[in-house]
Amino acid sequence: MADPISPISYKQRTVSPPTSSPAGNGTAEQQTNGYAANGTEERWRQNYVPTPYESYKTNGTGSTQPMEAESGSSEDVGRGHWGSKAEFVLSCIGLSVGIGNVWRFPYLAYENGGAAFLFPYIILLVLIGKPMYLMETALGQYSQLGPMNVWRCAPVMQGVGFAMVILSLITAIYYNQLMAYTLYYMFASFASQVPWADCDPKWADENCFKVGGLYPCARYNLSGPTDTVNCTTKSESSATQFWQRGVLRLDKGGLREFGDIGEIQWDLTLCLLLSWVVVFLCLMKGVKSSGKAVYFTATFPYFILIALLVVGVRLEGAMKGLTFLFVPRWDELFSVNIWRKAAEQMFFSLSVSWGGLIMFGSYNKFRNKVHIDAFIVSSLDFITSLIASVAIFSVLGAMSHDLGIDIRNLAASGPGLAFIAYPEAISRTLPIPQLWSVLFFFMLFTLGLDSEFALLETVLTAIYDTFPRSRSHKIKLTGLLCVSCFLLAIPLCATLGQYIFSLMDTFGGGIGVLLIATFELIALHWVYGVRRFSDDLKFMIGYNPSMFWKVCWVFIAPVSLIVLFVYSVFIWENPTYNGVEYPDWGIAVGWFLAAISVGMIPLVFVLTFLKMLFTGKIRDLFKPASNWGPGCPEARKMLLASHANFDMNETKYGIDNPALDSRYYAQ
Repeated sequence: MADPISPISYKQRTVSPPTSSPAGNGTAEQQTNGYAANGTEERWRQNYVPTPYESYKTNGTGSTQPMEAESGSSEDVGRGHWGSKAEFVLSCIGLSVGIGNVWRFPYLAYENGGAAFLFPYIILLVLIGKPMYLMETALGQYSQLGPMNVWRCAPVMQGVGFAMVILSLITAIYYNQLMAYTLYYMFASFASQVPWADCDPKWADENCFKVGGLYPCARYNLSGPTDTVNCTTKSESSATQFWQRGVLRLDKGGLREFGDIGEIQWDLTLCLLLSWVVVFLCLMKGVKSSGKAVYFTATFPYFILIALLVVGVRLEGAMKGLTFLFVPRWDELFSVNIWRKAAEQMFFSLSVSWGGLIMFGSYNKFRNKVHIDAFIVSSLDFITSLIASVAIFSVLGAMSHDLGIDIRNLAASGPGLAFIAYPEAISRTLPIPQLWSVLFFFMLFTLGLDSEFALLETVLTAIYDTFPRSRSHKIKLTGLLCVSCFLLAIPLCATLGQYIFSLMDTFGGGIGVLLIATFELIALHWVYGVRRFSDDLKFMIGYNPSMFWKVCWVFIAPVSLIVLFVYSVFIWENPTYNGVEYPDWGIAVGWFLAAISVGMIPLVFVLTFLKMLFTGKIRDLFKPASNWGPGCPEARKMLLASHANFDMNETKYGIDNPALDSRYYAQ
């Protein structure tokens, strides 16, 4: 293969070159005077340098070959791609559309003003969510690297990649516990009667009342006579007690001594083990296996959600729930707290700044029209949240109508909406509750499965990209990671496990996302440069981002996130669970979880700064690494050649690097 730069005509000064020797090989005098044997001026080598997207060396015949990675093997060997475009789109849908769309979005919507919550969510989705979704998927596709190694574009900010990987690992450990709960409920639903429909003496106490039977008058918030309501002094429904006493077996005393997690529940542990086995089987061959699994796991939930929606909206009283969801309470629109909640839900739902989108994009073909995919998936995520909200609130509205109570008193926050309110609604309002219960919880399991795929594959891809030879041991590494995560998650199956779960969710998987997103935007659009990133997009897919996207990336998104983070710090209060405060050591453990992810950003920055300072390369602190560039070998060659058409004076604007890497050319 000919040298890719040899046919390029570089812009040079007009100088008469010396006569070359008959053999075509210049003399030593000609070389030292700055001219090549063919008469081409050599001085351009000090003035013009294409960004070194990949180093090349020549073999004995003069042909060029990509230089091998330090590990001794090409980074591209064995990395793999999606089997089809549909696998990428469905995987992104599966990552973004998760359990949170079913319980978290609906709860936050009606808790924060109904449509008054939807407006801030839509605005933040357009100004922050969609731009960052495009940014992350395009960055992964361009570099063909995972979230940790992709920061070769700005090595001083590689701590962002470490933070993403650690955050994904922590979240993967406790997220699978939610899936274990769904399996527990699904298996329990195969009984002749759903177990939470009655107060079973095995787990119920004297404070339990039967779903569909007697109710505490205080629950109705009545202002008139109560003789039309069948009242009781009992305050916890059978659905509530089944969740807290039958499934969690929750110790209401909270965390006490360090290391005391209560008694391990082996039925929950077996459900957790089964969930990890399913995850391993779907991931053991990387995207080649998970890409096939998403054909089912990403599409099946839509059939169930639509079926629940059709059944739910036909129930008597369904409009009561939909009115509550969609009629705005405009006085709440100007609350900063609602905007903060909308931003948190947007990150939680779209899964931006977790590394999964960069990882999924990295397995795309280089010329894939990723900007179209990003728009479709990010829009579909919001539509799915609305479908889930309509399906759930139509059923809750029917239940509210049946009981004659305010719908606000039906649903609980957090997982309680999925594991208390909806099971109770199923047993009261839907025909054949066992069938709908099995379908509902199997749907939740498949929703969680896609998100779990992305969290673990993010960690595995970081390992594969850092140590390319490890790709030949995918099954062993996947098995080792799944076993390790399962063992670390066993404490979540204890009687105090829900306190640990809430602690990990608050600190390990939630508190640092806004900071990681802010530094991610700064790293890519301020350190690497929004102009460079836009040029990369144009080269890759021919799409030149408009000024709207650039303004969002450079200014609107980071400033908005900084304001929301500062406000969150200002109103911060130590978390509680079930009304119980955490001990000091529990809060300390929580901050440690946050520190080991977000803390990597300043740590890597300082270490890189010191390294550059002591090696005398401080001027290169904010420059891309020499091996940064398109992940596709052919694209690297094309870009190297195309950069030769730039004017040499453009180097002063930071388009090119200031010195030439001699490895590009034969010596």
